[in-house]
Amino acid sequence: MAGGGRPDRGAASSDARPWPSSVLRFGSVEGHPVTVDTIRETVSDPRPRRQALSPLVTIRAVQVVLWLLVVSGPAIGLLVATQLSSIGDRLDTLAATTGVEVPFDASGVEGFAELFIASYLRAGEDSTDALDPFMDGVVLDGVETGSWSAVRTVSLRAEEISPGYYAVTVAAEIVATDSESDSQPVGVRYFSVGVAETPAGWVVTGPPALIPPPLRATAPELLIGRFDGLAGVPGLRDMLPRFLAALLAGVGELTRYTSPSSPIVAVQPSPFADIEVLRSGLAETADGTEVAVVVRATDTDGRAQILEYALVVEQRDGRWEVSRLLPAPSLAPSETN
Repeated sequence: MAGGGRPDRGAASSDARPWPSSVLRFGSVEGHPVTVDTIRETVSDPRPRRQALSPLVTIRAVQVVLWLLVVSGPAIGLLVATQLSSIGDRLDTLAATTGVEVPFDASGVEGFAELFIASYLRAGEDSTDALDPFMDGVVLDGVETGSWSAVRTVSLRAEEISPGYYAVTVAAEIVATDSESDSQPVGVRYFSVGVAETPAGWVVTGPPALIPPPLRATAPELLIGRFDGLAGVPGLRDMLPRFLAALLAGVGELTRYTSPSSPIVAVQPSPFADIEVLRSGLAETADGTEVAVVVRATDTDGRAQILEYALVVEQRDGRWEVSRLLPAPSLAPSETN
């Protein structure tokens, strides 16, 4: 103390000593004193302590797991095999039920046969090498090169007579020529040629055979089977010749005779100069009124053609208009419909 006054609060006493931590007590828990040291021990290791398993218990657990695997192994294998077999059966069933038979694409063998017939007709005894891409060992003794030629060829059918071996029927429009005259049209002749498929490609097995033309098939019944005329529909009867004249001869505006939504356009350039309606008929369908008309079209040189058109007409504001030009006349409904 200085001057007998009160002690200075800011000055530390020279006799001050730190209190031992064991002296600082904060009470007790269940009869045990709680000191700073015990608090530090608790805070310094907050993680819970694990109780170590006995090595004997661990070994025993591993033995049990191994025995379970040994016992259940055959059962698991049988279960897996059963499931795999079931999946295989279901896949086989699915393949059998969803399989689609794809028809054979005969365009390759038919095109090969067409090229062969065209080359064969032009070839002769001194030009057999022209047939090397198609066949081997061909002999054309006594055949003059160029005595025949094909204006065009078209395949009609390809029949598989054994696996990978086809008989192809080819129609050829033939012209005959010789050294003293011009070419003379012969007409259409029909040939049958054998073509085999090999790993290297198609090959012709021998010279073609000339065969009779195929039988003509019977045409199906058309929706408009009779041409009774359009006398009962005067407006339509007057409109049709004008529409066809605008379509084929360029006479008048085509849009005057077609509906606003119709996609019909005139033939350009106009191939004919005069159009005459020869026969016509109509039938009512779910899509409207269908008309069939046969015309004689004549060009500026007087050459004529007979043409047939099928079209759908409709009435708008009291007059007839063409809404669609059909690609072919409609067939009559079958008895099963």
